[in-house]
Amino acid sequence: MSANRQLLDRYVELYNAGDLDGVIDLYAEDSVQGMPDGVFEGKNAIHDRLAIELAAIPDVVHTVRSFVEDGDSFCDEWTFAGTHTGPFLLPDGSVLPPSGKRVEIAGMEIVRVDADGKIVLNTLYYDNLAVATQLGLVPDGAVA
Repeated sequence: MSANRQLLDRYVELYNAGDLDGVIDLYAEDSVQGMPDGVFEGKNAIHDRLAIELAAIPDVVHTVRSFVEDGDSFCDEWTFAGTHTGPFLLPDGSVLPPSGKRVEIAGMEIVRVDADGKIVLNTLYYDNLAVATQLGLVPDGAVA
């Protein structure tokens, strides 16, 4: 198994266990994470974003569906599933109280690692509108 695949498997293992400190240790200090809701620069910013996510959906199950790599980079398709049981900070600063709703989305990411095997770039793509709809933030019958 390649070092990139081992890194991904370790990330998923730690993330699914809710081990945020373990996940953050996989990132380089000056890492960058791009998400549909913004760009997070540095380990502290990435930590804070992931903490919000894991607090809102603590039973998350992240599953890798496919994987491809080339040199210091890899891509993977994944699913993210869990129950919204904690408060969720929205991009506008408001808080969505726990809804008890199930969220399941598919996405993909592109990851680049440095010579030390640390994540330096992590760009994720997924349908943010699907998340908002599943959490009840989009009125019934609304058309995107």
